[in-house]
Amino acid sequence: MRRAWAIFRQTYNFPAIKFSDIGRKCFAWALRQAWVEAREAARVAALSPAAKADGIETLQSLISRAGYIDSGPQWKATVAAHRDEIRQLQTV
Repeated sequence: MRRAWAIFRQTYNFPAIKFSDIGRKCFAWALRQAWVEAREAARVAALSPAAKADGIETLQSLISRAGYIDSGPQWKATVAAHRDEIRQLQTV
C-alpha cells in the first residue's frame, strides 16, 4: 500500500491536486502497478544465481545487438528496459 501511494503521488502530483479531482480509478491503477512490482520482485528473488547470471548475459548480448534498431527512440527505450532488468537481477 505504501508503494501504491508513492506511485500515485509521483504520477499524479497528489498533494498539489485534490484526490477528488484525480479519482479512485487512478489510485486503483497505482495499486495494480504496486502489485506488478511486488510480483516481479518475488519472481526475481526466486531465481537461482545461475539463472540470474544467464539472464544478465543474455540481456547484455541483446544490448550489444540493439545498435541495429533503426529508430532512435525505440533503441533508447529498448536499451533502457534491458539495463533496468539487469539492475533488477543484480540487486536481488
